[in-house]
Amino acid sequence: MKTNKANLKSLKSFGFIMFLFMLLLTACSSNDESGNNDDNDDISDSLIQESFFNSTSLISYEKVNCTLEDGSTGECYKLVFSSNPIDNGPFCPETINDIGGLGIYDGATNPGFQVMKASLFNAMETDGYDIIDNNGNINIDDLSGPPDPGGYSFCLEAAPDNNLQLTFLIPAEPVLATSNNTINTVELIGVSIDGVPINGDPPSVVNGPVLGVGNIPAIDPCGGHHDPAGYYHLHFVAENMNQVLESNNINDVTCTLVNQVSGSKLIGFAKDGFPIYAYEVEPTGVDECGGITATTTEYPDGVYHYVASNTEAPNVPKCLKGVAATNSFSFQ
Repeated sequence: MKTNKANLKSLKSFGFIMFLFMLLLTACSSNDESGNNDDNDDISDSLIQESFFNSTSLISYEKVNCTLEDGSTGECYKLVFSSNPIDNGPFCPETINDIGGLGIYDGATNPGFQVMKASLFNAMETDGYDIIDNNGNINIDDLSGPPDPGGYSFCLEAAPDNNLQLTFLIPAEPVLATSNNTINTVELIGVSIDGVPINGDPPSVVNGPVLGVGNIPAIDPCGGHHDPAGYYHLHFVAENMNQVLESNNINDVTCTLVNQVSGSKLIGFAKDGFPIYAYEVEPTGVDECGGITATTTEYPDGVYHYVASNTEAPNVPKCLKGVAATNSFSFQ
């Protein structure tokens, strides 16, 4: 009888110990599950990682609730960057004998993507745009004042403002649109890993913001310039710029301020949440928006991403597959 009592006492002690062990195991499991639902863990599983961006220009990175352009709601990454994080220029040449950056001319005489030099400005003069003064100087406007009322044409070189903060809202999980979003002139496409906005075609000379005047925006050899508000933005994927220049028989200027791609490189994200890549050799099989699903260094399981062209000017995506957030870009 004493033995049975001892055995019963031992079993009760063992059962109590096992009960405590199961409680501890459950608590640990609960903590793990809670951790997996934490915002920080959600961020770590996202396409858009904080570590992808330039830490010197990235001011803040957080997930917020947002509304998409199709009216649906979801979560977006709110990325805030300082303005003008990379070196840029040159833009407008001072005289007819100098060489500046690049321009895209759509006038009747010698139109196309070309260098800011005598042949471009003489073509503009032929088409009736008075952009060269009597001393051979190029009319340059930094857009800091009101438009010139004299009917002259200008090479546009907006002044920088390095004190701005740029904010981007990008869907945390890309949502496919019912139809492609064809990118309009100067429409935001996305953001580079440095925090530089990436836009569509620059404004036209013939049908630009001041009709009949023929102002031409200067683009630097890496494909960007400053907005009138003062922030630098890109109309090209800079990492492929020298290939684009070579394809367009331009050898007066080269992109020296941005390292050109070797192999492939993540260069930023479109405003619909899909990555944008530069490739030294363009992959085959891209779709009408320049997109493809393939493995990359950052996404070894594969990801849909846009591919910058090595030949077209501009070389940014012509359309986007996904839905952007409302108010996807702002600055202050």
